[in-house]
Amino acid sequence: MTLARDPRGAGELYMIFTNSDPPATARLLLVDDDSKFCKLMTGYLEAQGFVIGVAHDGAAALQLAKEATWDLVVLDVMMPGINGFEVLNLLRRTSAVPVLMLTGRGTENDLVRGLNAGADDYLPKTASARELLARINALLRRSAVQASAQGKAADVRADTIEVGGLRIDPEARSVEVDGKPVALTAIEYGLLVSLVRHKGRVRSRDQLLQEASDRRFENFDRSVDVHIASLRRKLGDDSRSARFIRTVRAAGYLFVDPEQEAP
Repeated sequence: MTLARDPRGAGELYMIFTNSDPPATARLLLVDDDSKFCKLMTGYLEAQGFVIGVAHDGAAALQLAKEATWDLVVLDVMMPGINGFEVLNLLRRTSAVPVLMLTGRGTENDLVRGLNAGADDYLPKTASARELLARINALLRRSAVQASAQGKAADVRADTIEVGGLRIDPEARSVEVDGKPVALTAIEYGLLVSLVRHKGRVRSRDQLLQEASDRRFENFDRSVDVHIASLRRKLGDDSRSARFIRTVRAAGYLFVDPEQEAP
């Protein structure tokens, strides 16, 4: 396995591919302007069997995302030029690749902004390499499960779900509200499907997280609320009179059929 600088000089960019490479568990794109951090993490993740591509700025990362297929992107927030949030926004226009964002600040505002922008997970740089590896593996497992479900749908078409102006096509993993497409992240889609399939029944945060993600969340982790808030906004729910998703105090969330709720 070798490192090679991009001959076009488009940013600090390195590709790691050779014909003699052993089979890897996944192909990860690491985006961070800290060369020392990238070197350390590349060595650690390569030792776990991953194939790693490295970009030290946003422009290089977006170029790599166009030119190669990645199983997951580890994206730093604070970078010169195009920052991580901007890279994520541009990436989400063309790709649903799982994205794990890293930040040196770790404020709640950054967490909310990252998740709302389409990140699948968010981790402070103070976390250990072992925790980063665990988060990466959890996202890859979730992605594999979703890919398997899509493969099965190609043979047996799942029934389209239509509820009060909401339309979910499980085969295409597409969502529409009143005929207009709605772009959801992987975890938002999982939360919505879980709620719809248990229509009229309260789902606790723990139940929703277990069905929408294989990552084990702590009881105090409120990120499900962030995802639900983003999901509501995308579905056009009014915070004062929810059309589809209601909050049940101290219990969780409930999906309602607007047509059945109408007087």
